[in-house]
Amino acid sequence: MDQGQSGTATESLVIEMGHRLRTPAPEVDASVVCLISWAGSDGLDRRDYEPANVRIGPFHRDPSHPTEKEKKDALHRLLPHDDEQRRAQELNHFLHEMARLVPSARGCYNRWFSAIEAEEFKCMLLVDGCFVHSRFVPSRAAPAPVNDDITVDRDIVFLLENQLPFFVLVEVQKLITPDPDAGDNYSVVVDNVLGRIQALVRLHEYSAVTVPRPVTPPCHLLHLLYMYFRPTALPLNDAPAIGAAPPPSSPPHPLRNNRGAAANGNGEANEGNPPWNSINAPRAPVRQTRWRAATYYHTAGVRFMARKVGSGDGEAGSILDVERRGDWLHIPILAVDNNTFRMLRNMVALEQNSPQLRSSHVTAYCLFMSQLAGTKEDVELLVAKGIIVHLLHSADDVAANLAELCDGVVLDAYNRDLSYLTAEHAALEEVCLDGWKKSKAWLRHTKCNNYLMGLAVLAGAGLFFCTLEQSVFAALGYFQEKK
Repeated sequence: MDQGQSGTATESLVIEMGHRLRTPAPEVDASVVCLISWAGSDGLDRRDYEPANVRIGPFHRDPSHPTEKEKKDALHRLLPHDDEQRRAQELNHFLHEMARLVPSARGCYNRWFSAIEAEEFKCMLLVDGCFVHSRFVPSRAAPAPVNDDITVDRDIVFLLENQLPFFVLVEVQKLITPDPDAGDNYSVVVDNVLGRIQALVRLHEYSAVTVPRPVTPPCHLLHLLYMYFRPTALPLNDAPAIGAAPPPSSPPHPLRNNRGAAANGNGEANEGNPPWNSINAPRAPVRQTRWRAATYYHTAGVRFMARKVGSGDGEAGSILDVERRGDWLHIPILAVDNNTFRMLRNMVALEQNSPQLRSSHVTAYCLFMSQLAGTKEDVELLVAKGIIVHLLHSADDVAANLAELCDGVVLDAYNRDLSYLTAEHAALEEVCLDGWKKSKAWLRHTKCNNYLMGLAVLAGAGLFFCTLEQSVFAALGYFQEKK
């Protein structure tokens, strides 16, 4: 029997087993660190949260989608036998083993999906799991995983809603390698996925961090990607323990995007729409703390320096490694394309929807960039400094996307566990309030932008002081003559 006939038989058996068992969906498991969640508010632009080509998991499930055949072909290739009868037996075995994961898998999503019956749910886990596995892990059927283009990587890795629990991939690896001497299934899967994600972030110069194999399995692929985005000053072993009681902190002072809430005349935030994660929402209006625009900092005397992302001395470990040195603000170079915004928005959604994660470093960085470079003039300044590199149509497009990175997000700006840039923000405020530094910056920007102007200003200052000195001596001589 040829491959097309075998694929049809496999598909028929999957469909046949799709409607046999009806069981109530379990409640969401509150102990899961990173729930697979509906990412953004329905009132916001949803384009960066929805898959373009490949639909994975229950949020965007569509059995009639064109990629469903491709996914079932991936399952067909992973079945170890060529005989159709033995292949059907293996498929039954795969489905039986996958059924054990259904309750745990349901608990990894923040919705019940009670409309999807248990039999259909396990078929979805198996088919989608085999497809994702084929993209990342070599196997007998595919000695090298499929090297997809960025659109498929984007759908499978970047999108929070389009994820499977990581243990589903480990189970697929276990099913296709039943030999106990073949190695640890978890290690095989996680090492291959880490290699692919590391190549992805280094290609786009988002991060040069090397993430060791996690002792605790990640929740899903976006969670693994997220591990590459952590400030170097906050190593993994300094992170608060998952599930531990949160440390006491001052009342929340939200650092909020300029589109997240309006401000009244007293500088207090008016109540607006609740954030995605209502656990972090302030209970009453509080004073806002905002970053200033890049052009304002520039005028006030702050100097910008582009910082390369890499593993060399002085280089940034990731785009999050913003560092102030005196009056200089060193910002890692951000290479911007449409996928950059998609990736960052989904990691912000991951943090906002995962209270057990107790980490908001990407949110803090995105708030910083959205308020620093929210206008065309700010983007043009940072492009001139080499901090933003983009291939978008215009600086207006970059500014618009950056300004919308954190719509509706609230962050406790004075909790250092959540906002790692608190010290930099306070230091820059001191620079902005220093009148002498503002005067020096005014001279530097308006009068001393070339050597000739600088010499002219110095000559003028010298002439002024000579004239002043002459006037003082003339006055003293006049009073001495009168005596």
